[in-house]
Amino acid sequence: GVEAQTLANAYLASEHDLEMIPVINKIDLPAAEPEKTKEQIEDAIGLDCSEAILASAKAGIGTKEILEAIVKKIPPPKGEDDKPLKALIFDSWFDNYQGVIVLVRVFDGKVKAGNKIKLMAAGTMLEVSQVGTFTPKMKPADELTAGEVGFIIAGIKNVHDTKIGDTITDADNPASEPCPGYKDIKPMVFCGLYPTIPHEYDNLRDALNKLRLNDASFNHEPETSLALGFGFRCGFLGLLHMEIIKERLEREFNLSLLSTAPTVVYRITKTDGEVIHIENPALLPDKCEMIEEPFVLVTIFVPKDFIGPILDMCQEKRGTQKSFGYLGRDRIKVEYELPLNEILWDFYDRLKSISKGYASMDYEFIGFRESDLVKLNILINREPVDALSLIVHRDKSYYRGRELTEKLREIIPRQMYEVVIQAAIGSKIIARESVRAMRKDVIAKCYGGDITRKRKLLEKQKEGKKRMKQIGRIELPQEAFLA
Repeated sequence: GVEAQTLANAYLASEHDLEMIPVINKIDLPAAEPEKTKEQIEDAIGLDCSEAILASAKAGIGTKEILEAIVKKIPPPKGEDDKPLKALIFDSWFDNYQGVIVLVRVFDGKVKAGNKIKLMAAGTMLEVSQVGTFTPKMKPADELTAGEVGFIIAGIKNVHDTKIGDTITDADNPASEPCPGYKDIKPMVFCGLYPTIPHEYDNLRDALNKLRLNDASFNHEPETSLALGFGFRCGFLGLLHMEIIKERLEREFNLSLLSTAPTVVYRITKTDGEVIHIENPALLPDKCEMIEEPFVLVTIFVPKDFIGPILDMCQEKRGTQKSFGYLGRDRIKVEYELPLNEILWDFYDRLKSISKGYASMDYEFIGFRESDLVKLNILINREPVDALSLIVHRDKSYYRGRELTEKLREIIPRQMYEVVIQAAIGSKIIARESVRAMRKDVIAKCYGGDITRKRKLLEKQKEGKKRMKQIGRIELPQEAFLA
C-alpha cells in the first residue's frame, strides 16, 4: 500500500505543480492487492487511479507502459540554446584520472569541449575537456544543449571546488542569475566516527571528503576524544543517512570504524543571554538558562490491528498526538509531535517489530522547544569518559544511567583492583556498579600459625591495590562503545 515516504514526496511534487503518474509495483507478489492500493492512493492524495499502471520491476511487467506514459504525460523541458549557458550541478564524483566529474542539467545555452566556464558560487574558472551523456554508460558527445542531462569533465582537481546546487555558466558571456538551486539542508543527527586503527585517520579524512562531493547534506569536522583518540564529528539528515554513510565508508574505502551514540543539535541559552548550538554532549556548559531540543512531526501509517501498541510507544517517547484518521478501510494514519532525540535509538526498529513490518513512518523538523534536559556523565574510577556523555530528559536519566552502568559492568574486563562505574548528573551520583577485583591468594603459603601473619599479608595486599588504583588507568575496550 501507500507508504509514509511516498506520501511526503507526492506532496512535494504537487507543491511544485508536477505531473504525477500512479504506478503500483510488486503485483507479482501473492499478497498484492492492486484495487485496494488504488483506493488508498485516491483517498490519500486525490490522484485519479483509473489509468494506474500495474507493474513488477522484478518480473518486467509494465516497464514499456511506464516509459510510454512518461513520454505522453510529462511535459518536455523548456530552454533556449541561444541564451547564455546555465547548467545546474546535481551530482559529482571523483575519478583518479580525470579529477571531479560533474553531472549537470542544462537549462539554457549549450556547452562543448574547449569552452571556458565559470562556477557561479565558487567563482572558479575552468576549461571544459569533455562533455557527454549516459546510455547508461558514459558516452562522449559533441555538445550538451538546453534540456539535456549529462556530464562535464574540466580537470577539476580539488573536491571542494564543486558544490551540489551550484550553477555553471559561460565565463565570457555569463548568465545574469544562477539556477534556483537546492536549499542548504542543516544536518539534524550527529555522531563521532573514529578509526579503530589510529593510523587510518588520514584515509578516513580523504574518504569523508570524497563522500561529501555527491552528498551536500552531509558534513564533518575533526574532533578528539580522550577515550577514542582522533576522529570526526559528522552530521547527517537522519538515522538512515548515518547508516548509509557508515556502510559506504566501510565497504568502498575498507575502513574499520567506531561510532559514538547518535545525538541531535541542542539550542542552549547561557546565563549571560548568549545562544549557542551544540551537538556534542561533552560541550554542554555546567550552568545555562535554558536547553531547547529539536521536535519533529512524525507521520505513521499502520494497519488498524497494530495501532494500540504503537500509540503506547509514542506516549512513552514523550509524544503529543496531533491527528488520527482512517485511510481506506483498514489502514490508519496517525501524526505525533515527538522530540527527535527519542526516535534516534530504537523507534524505527520497534515500530517495525510491533507491526510485523507493515507500518511505515516519515518525519519532518518543526522547530526547537524547551525541555527539562540534563547532562548524564559516565565516570570510570571517578574519571568522566567524554565519549559516553549523553543529554537526556530528567525523567529518564535514572533509567538510562542504570542501563549504561549495568552494560559497562558486563564489558569492562576485571583488573587487579576494583573498578567503579558511576552515572552522574553534575555532582549527584544516580547509579553505580562495580567490577570486582581479581584476587591473588596471598595467604596460601600460611598454614597454621598465628593469625597476625595472615592479617599482615592481607593488609599489605590492600595497600598495594590502593596504590595501583591511584595510578592504574582503565583501557576501555572498543566493544564497550559499540555496546
